[in-house]
Amino acid sequence: MYRNEVEGLDHMADSSAAPLKGARIWLSGSIPDGADPDSIRSFVARLSASIFRDGGSIIHGSHPTIWPILQQQAAEFQQAGGARDCLTMAISRHFSSEPDKYGVDTKAWRSCSLVYEVPAEGGDDKKAQNLERLRNWIAERCDAVVVVGGKGWDKNPGGAGIPAEFELARERALPCFLAASMGGAAEGYLRDRPEILRNLRNGLDPDENLALATALKGDVLADRIVEQLRRLPLVRGEPRSGSTFRILSLDGGGIKGTFTAAVLAEWERITKCKLTDHFDLIAGTSTGGILALGLGMGLSAQTMLEFYEQRGPTVFPMTSLGQRLLATLRSLIKPKFAQEILQSELATAFDSAPWKILRDARCRLVIPSCHARTGGVHIFRTNHHPALTAAADYLATDIALATAAAPTYFRAAEVDDRAYLDGGVWANNPSMAALVEALSRLRVPLNHVDILSVGTTSAPFAGRSTLKAGFAGWLWKGRIAELLMHAQAQGVLELSNDLAGHARMLRVDLSLVPGEVSLDNVNRIADLKDYGKQVAAKPDTVADVKARFLNGVPVEDWTRF
Repeated sequence: MYRNEVEGLDHMADSSAAPLKGARIWLSGSIPDGADPDSIRSFVARLSASIFRDGGSIIHGSHPTIWPILQQQAAEFQQAGGARDCLTMAISRHFSSEPDKYGVDTKAWRSCSLVYEVPAEGGDDKKAQNLERLRNWIAERCDAVVVVGGKGWDKNPGGAGIPAEFELARERALPCFLAASMGGAAEGYLRDRPEILRNLRNGLDPDENLALATALKGDVLADRIVEQLRRLPLVRGEPRSGSTFRILSLDGGGIKGTFTAAVLAEWERITKCKLTDHFDLIAGTSTGGILALGLGMGLSAQTMLEFYEQRGPTVFPMTSLGQRLLATLRSLIKPKFAQEILQSELATAFDSAPWKILRDARCRLVIPSCHARTGGVHIFRTNHHPALTAAADYLATDIALATAAAPTYFRAAEVDDRAYLDGGVWANNPSMAALVEALSRLRVPLNHVDILSVGTTSAPFAGRSTLKAGFAGWLWKGRIAELLMHAQAQGVLELSNDLAGHARMLRVDLSLVPGEVSLDNVNRIADLKDYGKQVAAKPDTVADVKARFLNGVPVEDWTRF
């Protein structure tokens, strides 16, 4: 049946052959007792086949009466050459942790779909709370909703899922379609609340929506909904195939980048996935910039971890009391460490990389820095936009030196006769810079972005001793710098969360007691490596990373200008 539906699949790259490219449709519903089950099955099969064929994807909350139909259509679509991310199955871990009880088979789902297990919450009413969290997660990720069937309206309208999901979509001003002609909660909801057909934002007036909802069934209804979906501007931005635009953001932090490198290396080991194959954009500041550039130039996360382990003590020679004292005295009149050593070590590391210059990067890169003479912000970017070609032929080594030239630690770095300082002075957490790049330069729809932000460990800011401090008190032990860096990182993280939405932002970090690690304490390299591997291997973290980022679905190739 399906191969006839997808005839002409080879032409899907053309927008006319893929009118729903990049659109994500939330299919909400189930097959209830007393409904018209054959019509609902036919409807779901036809709707999903048509959406897949037209370049769109479906997100479903994994109801056991619906998911086998979607899985069959997705499998047939993929056998005909379609993408694996045409279908996303979402479920709360409250249910997937008891697969036999709830009829869950995530192993079968993963054979032809992406699977995301929303973390479970505790509480007095766990089922209701976790269903609400699951619904919010789906609503944050879709461009339109189609509702069919559903249970519980006649006996418990307040607990019925269909109305809750329909209203959630309406609150977000998403285009909504109600298929009420085949029974279930959808039919009861419309019968008792006919006013819901107002303001569905689907391009149809209330009378047309009433006719659509009640007069058509099965294949005919599915075709009519898909026809209307094609007419709507569902994707606000550059339409792309794939379920999400994946961003990896790497914080600054000196030798604490050992933690970050260990996290990334552990994920590559566990998932057997190469990071640059699974992220559309990687942003990194300072030590995170070194890591981002290393990955972009073709080095593995494990190789970058070994660089920190083996060369860190050379870059930051602070292992003995005498070396620490000498560095402290030196820092009174000049930078604490010799930039030439860092430059030499970076050159050696990047010399082993398959690629050396920015234009050859394996993925898009965003590397914050700062103009040393003017204090203006600067971002080194790959040539992923016609206006971003100025740095295309710069050496990765030079850019790494520029983003890592932390004031008081290293002197300003010279790149193409211009002086640069560490990007951490304004973007130690580069997630906002990466998000703005995706939205403005690449025109990625906001609800299609997924950000994985990795820190370098953190510590609470202890400000009690500075409540009445003067100049000397704030300078003591770098308290003013500590506060500025802490507040900046927290501010960026909060703003990124607010803009992207909590469901699209995953932060991975570890809070330590103040003073346990520092930017240049190489005596803690082994500890940082161990911390990183422990954090990366946490079951919930691994599940999130595998579902949303390192999921075996490679990103689209990108255009270089």
